[in-house]
Amino acid sequence: MASPNDDLSDGGKRRSSTVRRWRPRILAGLLAIIAVNFAFNVKNKHAPGCDIYRRVQTDRLLIAHGAGGLPDRMYPNNIAALDDAYARGLRVFEMDFWELPFGVIRAGHNPTDLLDPREAWLSEVLDWMRRHPDTRLMPDMKTDNVSGLQRISALAPDLRDRITPFVYTASEDQAVRALGFSRPVYALFHQEEPGWLEFANGRDFAAVAVSAHQIDRIAAIDHPVIVYTYDVMVKAPGARGVITN
Repeated sequence: MASPNDDLSDGGKRRSSTVRRWRPRILAGLLAIIAVNFAFNVKNKHAPGCDIYRRVQTDRLLIAHGAGGLPDRMYPNNIAALDDAYARGLRVFEMDFWELPFGVIRAGHNPTDLLDPREAWLSEVLDWMRRHPDTRLMPDMKTDNVSGLQRISALAPDLRDRITPFVYTASEDQAVRALGFSRPVYALFHQEEPGWLEFANGRDFAAVAVSAHQIDRIAAIDHPVIVYTYDVMVKAPGARGVITN
């Protein structure tokens, strides 16, 4: 004769079986939600973009940041942005790059941008430059600067004189200069190391790049100065160039 405990045991087994049967589906649903959310965040991370382009009359050099802003996103670092900025008259392009395993280099402002299919591969950028011989590239390496520049130099010996590398610290100066590119730009937007002014003025740099909050030091710099303003309108008397979206 069955007891109430037997009924409870059977009910527990049925519930356990149901949970086991639905567990993979629940897990798959959660993974799908996570994937959709991640894809949405990647797609919209740098939105909104530049919906208004203002023509300016200036003798300053305008340098496109992240290849130049697009209407739907900032820092796009892709061929569409290069084409758009080129059509608007810009000829110098700062782009963000990451060196990946096996010497592969991909553009991207942040690590998650590397998963965005719209970002450019270095090989695509180099081919674009060969099709546009009046352009220059300023690669901002987000990984090891010297290692990344070594890879770029090896892949594009024909473009070295049109690539302006950044030097971020005094310790990497000699290694960067040995790669055969044009004269480097000493950049302070990553950090301001002790004795930077004496170092900058004592070396042959094409320019010194400073952030907007360092413009009070422009008069003390013996080289042309590039201001990293992004889209903030700042007064920077004496600046030769502006890196902007």
